[in-house]
Amino acid sequence: MKNIVITGSSKGIGLGLAHHFLKRGHRVMLSSFARQEMEQELGKARHLYGAGNVAACACDVTDVEQLRSLWKAAADCFGSVDIWLNNAGIANTTRLIWELETREIPRVVGTNLAGVIFGTQVALQGMLAQGSGQVYNSEGFGSDDMVVKGLSVYGATKRAVRYFSEAVAQEVEGHPVQVGTISPGIVLTDFLIDDMRKMDPEQLETTKAVYNALADDVDTVTNFLVEELLSNRENGRRIIWMTEEKANQYFADESRLSRDLFSQYGL
Repeated sequence: MKNIVITGSSKGIGLGLAHHFLKRGHRVMLSSFARQEMEQELGKARHLYGAGNVAACACDVTDVEQLRSLWKAAADCFGSVDIWLNNAGIANTTRLIWELETREIPRVVGTNLAGVIFGTQVALQGMLAQGSGQVYNSEGFGSDDMVVKGLSVYGATKRAVRYFSEAVAQEVEGHPVQVGTISPGIVLTDFLIDDMRKMDPEQLETTKAVYNALADDVDTVTNFLVEELLSNRENGRRIIWMTEEKANQYFADESRLSRDLFSQYGL
């Protein structure tokens, strides 16, 4: 049985990861800045998996002291932390940089980059003290050097996360801990749908065509990621759902190209 902490786990990929760990008999500490949403999911998870297997601690990942409190809560509850997932992240509204509201920029950079750096530091300090553990950071669009108009800020943070993770993996060589990344690809989450609602008509149609071919549901992707996370023993490992080979297969699949994933959302 492993003990897992997942930031940003009140919905979306983080919540999906939590459920798949719990289904396999592991223990999970949920965490989110959205306290009410998190507590609702905690109640559901306790009903499904048992009160002793899941706990929750509200946390804003841009505040290192709250992250330290999250580590302490997990360590006090479970005795140790085996896997720490820096999953919390947000995207800027898909707009050209000069059209983007300035207030969005520090929120995205703070959550996606500073939050990952703080979370990694806190987790590694605790894991080195306990003598074991694994830290995984979430990659995203931009981490593979792809560029798209309107996501300059988000993409910059994700490219930085990949560099940071690779650098820290080198730093921990020879120590009893590992650092890696997970890359979930394009997943249909509430946040993605909300962002699409803000796009202009031409951008929306282009985005829908790509997402209809490449997007997957949360359950499918998180099931794969959890299997890989639990079996991995390699420092510096990148666990990638949407490989180039898989993307090419999807684009060659007529049934995926003809899908309509978005009419149910009024898009």
